[in-house]
Amino acid sequence: GHITAETFMAILRDKASGICVDSEGFRTAGSMVSVLPRDPTLPCVHFFTATPDPSRSVFKPFVFVAGLKPVPQVRSPTFRDDPAKKIPRFQSTVDR
Repeated sequence: GHITAETFMAILRDKASGICVDSEGFRTAGSMVSVLPRDPTLPCVHFFTATPDPSRSVFKPFVFVAGLKPVPQVRSPTFRDDPAKKIPRFQSTVDR
């Protein structure tokens, strides 16, 4: 038959087979599916969950090619009284 990236994603999400584990003292750390085309002019696409439990995660596509222009740097927000920077840490909440 014809196996697709979606077929592999479904396999990685299958809890009944024991491939996707979310209990019993062990958890699936993340999952990856790669599409490697036979045509060398086409880019490879790699799908990552980057989260535990692929049964509830989205597989996000990543393409790595030469000459790719990177996006501008993304910055996290800053807060005047950031609880992560106070000692002891995380004793208050930030109004986000």
